[in-house]
Amino acid sequence: MLLFVFGLITLSVLGTKGDKDALLYRVDISLPPVEGRDETADILSIKKTVKGLTGVDVLFSFKELGNPKIVLVLDVEKACSWPQLTGYLSSQGYVFSVEALYHCSDYAQELGVNIPKDMWATSFGDEELIIDVNTFPVKELSTLEYNNQMKWKFERDMDILNSGQKGACFRTLAGFPVQLMYFAPVNSSGIDAIEEFVHAAGNLVSEITQIQNLEYYTGQC
Repeated sequence: MLLFVFGLITLSVLGTKGDKDALLYRVDISLPPVEGRDETADILSIKKTVKGLTGVDVLFSFKELGNPKIVLVLDVEKACSWPQLTGYLSSQGYVFSVEALYHCSDYAQELGVNIPKDMWATSFGDEELIIDVNTFPVKELSTLEYNNQMKWKFERDMDILNSGQKGACFRTLAGFPVQLMYFAPVNSSGIDAIEEFVHAAGNLVSEITQIQNLEYYTGQC
């Protein structure tokens, strides 16, 4: 996944007016190792600060399991809302990166597959969760073959959602290769099913990261 230095991309990303969801972003926040740092206190402070931002709707917030890293999906109403977040993160010395997103339902619609947005989850409970980032290399595929591959992927997603599996999905705004980012609750059998699906899909690279819902994070065992 491409990681961008926030200060270099703010103007170009926030200036993308053509896409209807151009103000959706993934923000990764890492806490570099510092002597005496209270990791739990820092994460709880970020959690509280982000919830209090004006003009920024927190769609999802997670913490990577075993790592001092937070993953946010934000809906930003106006570009001028950003300094609230960036000023705070910079003042604390955190390392952060930003990636523009749009909803998978919008991309699927472009391909002729109708996945209503209300089929995707808008929240998760205190359960085992993963981020599954799927990258689809172009290789020797024609445009038609590539689009058909993506259509098949979303048709498969429909089957999974109709079976009762919860999940949320976003596409990175970059053009190609297409990269889809899924959030979903999963157990060991679920991970096995994902791996089986990845092998069946063939032209797909999957990167799975275990996460927990930041809403329920307390730092206590």
